[in-house]
Amino acid sequence: MTRSLVMVPRWAGSPDTDFYPWLTAKVRTPPARFDDVRALAMPTPSAPTLDGWVSTVASAVGSVPAPSTVFLGHSVGCQAVMRYLATLPPGHTVEGALLVAGWFEVDKPWDTLRPWIETPMDFDRVRAALRRCVVVLSDSDPFTSDWRRNTRLFEERLGAEVRVIPGGRHFNNPQEPAVLEALQERFASPG
Repeated sequence: MTRSLVMVPRWAGSPDTDFYPWLTAKVRTPPARFDDVRALAMPTPSAPTLDGWVSTVASAVGSVPAPSTVFLGHSVGCQAVMRYLATLPPGHTVEGALLVAGWFEVDKPWDTLRPWIETPMDFDRVRAALRRCVVVLSDSDPFTSDWRRNTRLFEERLGAEVRVIPGGRHFNNPQEPAVLEALQERFASPG
């Protein structure tokens, strides 16, 4: 069975920004943990829309992804992943999701961000679609200062395992060892 890692970047991110190239190289290094590793190029990355981003994820992996698929979302990419998972047919699951710097609330939302916060999401469907959900947050994220509430929301809504990284900010560095560690520890092998 082919295992895929599909990364959905942050706001204004692209496949060649942040930690995505480094992480791609790391997980392709033998012993390779994934057969297929992709960071998606999202439409209008500086002004992401729900429809545009969810449909791009669907186009990349199909309306029913392989059960061995692992998603990695970063910031608004977490929202796109969760909203895509909510569209899956009942009973269909994927291996899991690693949500990095994810959020349900933002300290100072701007106009183009509001639809991501205000549009309801079917948390039961998202939760049912994931065999495993791991969230990596920071206690110093400049966009979501209340990491304790954020942690609680991910635990309550998705049954997620949440890891809080001291000083991690928004995980925008070229290398993010805490992200690699979470991926290797929780998604090293299928299941």
